[in-house]
Amino acid sequence: MQVTRLVACAALCAALLAPAAAARDVYVSIATGKNDNPGTKEAPKKLLWRVINEIQPGDRIHVAAGVYAGQGKSGVMPKIEVGDVVIQGGWNADFSERNPFVHLTIISPPGDAQGAGKTVFHVEASSNKIDQVTLDGFCIDRGPGNYYFSDGEPGANQRIAGHADNSCWGYQALNVKKSGSDPTIVMIGNGSFVVKNMLIVNSPWWGIYVKCGGAGETLLENNLVLIAGSRGIEAIPGSGWGNPTITLRNNTVAFVHTFGSDGRGLSLDPRGCKTVAEKNVVAFCDEGGVTTKFAPSGDALALVDNLFFFAKKADMNVAGNGLCNAADFEDELTISKVTGNVHQLPGFVAKLAPAWIHRYTMREVDYLAGGKVTNDEVMATRRAVGLAEFQLHGYDKTFPDYVSLPQKRPNYSHGRYPNPMKQGELIDWAASVIPALGQDGERGVQATPR
Repeated sequence: MQVTRLVACAALCAALLAPAAAARDVYVSIATGKNDNPGTKEAPKKLLWRVINEIQPGDRIHVAAGVYAGQGKSGVMPKIEVGDVVIQGGWNADFSERNPFVHLTIISPPGDAQGAGKTVFHVEASSNKIDQVTLDGFCIDRGPGNYYFSDGEPGANQRIAGHADNSCWGYQALNVKKSGSDPTIVMIGNGSFVVKNMLIVNSPWWGIYVKCGGAGETLLENNLVLIAGSRGIEAIPGSGWGNPTITLRNNTVAFVHTFGSDGRGLSLDPRGCKTVAEKNVVAFCDEGGVTTKFAPSGDALALVDNLFFFAKKADMNVAGNGLCNAADFEDELTISKVTGNVHQLPGFVAKLAPAWIHRYTMREVDYLAGGKVTNDEVMATRRAVGLAEFQLHGYDKTFPDYVSLPQKRPNYSHGRYPNPMKQGELIDWAASVIPALGQDGERGVQATPR
């Protein structure tokens, strides 16, 4: 019996002293990988969704450039329910160099897929104990997976060849009932997260949603969220989950539309945490540039060197009420750190597709009254891409007066960026999105990854 006890004790001690499972570096390449490869640099895996489906704590996943269609070619990845993982795109073919804005790692369904409204990256477990998850360096094009109305060119009242009704390559509004209401990225857990160097375009709902906790820092840095429904980025603490610091730095969030309510650029809740928003560009939002549920005070929120433009209810919005624009932040807000914020036309606008800006500024005629946006701001936006100016009573020779404007004007802003597309077409990221990076100096998304 004594020997048995000694053997059992020795076995238990060995188990307790045994090292934890070694962290794995897993390499993925849609171009050169195979599903049964070991996942080394020399023999990478092929499908990112399969790798994520088997992800383990400690994994570091390196993804080479290419288009990854997701599970079932839906543009959606399996849910991640473990922490201490890094998923990193932007590697070149042999994994010798990484730059996510050069070696574009794109997640999107095929151009003829429709209706996939689920979250692309979803990090969450029933225990809410997830910690230390990093997403870094992916281009996410949600346009092909959404439904759009398509009635041809504004005012034409006719279909265009190759553009089907209620299709992902249409001209007009997202059909929310079919597209779903899931943010593109969801990260929820009583811990810290990092989301950086992400380019997210054509989100049917929110761009990025993070709910964190603990005592560490959650960082959202150098992301572009271009076109989103309801909210661009929401970053909040979980109730009773600790006292984290949430930092939003060098993000560009633009064209955040209202679906029944909201239209927030940055949606924050500084209660129970410290939130720092610095060097961001937030523009073209149907509600506030920054929106909080309750009025922040003291060191709960810092607003430093941000650029704001074209927020309907004001650059700062509290509980649905427009408060003030950036020029009045220091006079109106009770937070202790508010400096260097400006209200001006962002430079990245000049690099956007004129046809898309034309549709967006047509929409604004219906939304100017009673808001903080002026006709001068609409015209400045049009001038930035070389479009003709117009006044509120009418546009130009095509639309000589207000009553002649096309019907359903607000819907035109939701046509796919950068332009209405035909079946099978995806965004040319290098031509249509990458040029917008780094156009606002030290503010907004940078062309050099962080």
